[in-house]
Amino acid sequence: MELIADHVSVAGLHGPLLLPTSLTAGPGRVTLVAGDPGYGHVALALALGGRAPLMDGVVTVDGDASEALRRRHVALVDVPDVTAPEGALSVRAAVAEQLALAGRPASRAATRAFLAGHGVEDQGERFESLPPSTRTTLLMRVAASRAATRVLVVAAPDRLGGDPTDWYAAAERLAAEGLTVVVQVTHGTARQLALPATYELGVAA
Repeated sequence: MELIADHVSVAGLHGPLLLPTSLTAGPGRVTLVAGDPGYGHVALALALGGRAPLMDGVVTVDGDASEALRRRHVALVDVPDVTAPEGALSVRAAVAEQLALAGRPASRAATRAFLAGHGVEDQGERFESLPPSTRTTLLMRVAASRAATRVLVVAAPDRLGGDPTDWYAAAERLAAEGLTVVVQVTHGTARQLALPATYELGVAA
């Protein structure tokens, strides 16, 4: 699915949370959006996923501007204070919760098998103790496993620190499987990845 945001902005209580922003993302590649840390990343993710009212602009999926269509097909990954798991939960509990939200089997056995398949052995440790790359990769994989998912929007995974190359490689693998993948990062992370910031928060072409 092709995801297009055209001059999209989101209002807050005391001013705009997201200044007009445009981007085009298609299947088979990772689309990088760079911007300063803050609420803009959350606002853009919610706008792309059909979960925030737009102050201006339009978001379409394959030319359709329906919010319901976006809510069905766009999965929001690790959005702070929205879809990010509670850090104090055990890895097993946090991932079971995410699997259930994705409509996947979330029993103890199913969760254990999912985690083992991704190389996570200590499933009782706190979720916040996972290395950032492992955390982001797990959450992307769970979201991608939802039957209706066609688009992944990964919100500010670099806020957790660590080397971004591993989770970015995981995002590229998911894109290669046919998903449309949007990853929102800071300009510093884009430079660290040695990638151009094709799109930026607050920039509408």
